Amino acid sequence: MPGIAEKERRARDLRSQVAELEPGLEGVIFEHIRTRRELVTVYSMADGEAIPIPEYMVRAVMTKKVDGEYMFTDNPKEAPEYRKGTIKCFLHADSSERATGVLAEIGLAGKTCPAQSLASVHSKRIHGERRHGREWAAYKEYLDDRKEEKAIARQEEQLAATLAIAEKTAPPSVSSPTPPGECDICGKTGFKNVGAHKRGAHSN
Repeated sequence: MPGIAEKERRARDLRSQVAELEPGLEGVIFEHIRTRRELVTVYSMADGEAIPIPEYMVRAVMTKKVDGEYMFTDNPKEAPEYRKGTIKCFLHADSSERATGVLAEIGLAGKTCPAQSLASVHSKRIHGERRHGREWAAYKEYLDDRKEEKAIARQEEQLAATLAIAEKTAPPSVSSPTPPGECDICGKTGFKNVGAHKRGAHSN
């Protein structure tokens, strides 16, 4: 006998099929499934993680999509093989992001997630995108801003170093020669023999 999650998946798929049919079928009625609080296991299409959820949440969870694809299934064979790891969600109480103060800086100090067995950094990213969309977007924006700031700082340092090298290797400046007929002492001009002028007028 199919479980509640399987029933919801079948109903979900049937609703999608009916939506594609011509308008004449708009009178189709779906049986309402009584909801309870017993836990039902669904599987993440991102990493295959088995996730227990209350029965009353199954319909909403089974219809969630990311990039046009359903996020969960009741059939573990449809999901990727889950590999338990040791990587924590960025919102975990003991995550490195929380320890460095990043979450507090971007206003996520009050958000937590118990996930601590993600298989890889890739799984952590997918988990963040799909389970904590808004929070992950804010964290990603923070990282991008810091990366841009570091890139600008490196460019400024490289420019400063280049200018410093250029100043050291540049030839010494040569002062402009005194124009012909001009005394470099008094600044008078029009002399045919500046040396004679200087000997006479500036000998003392």
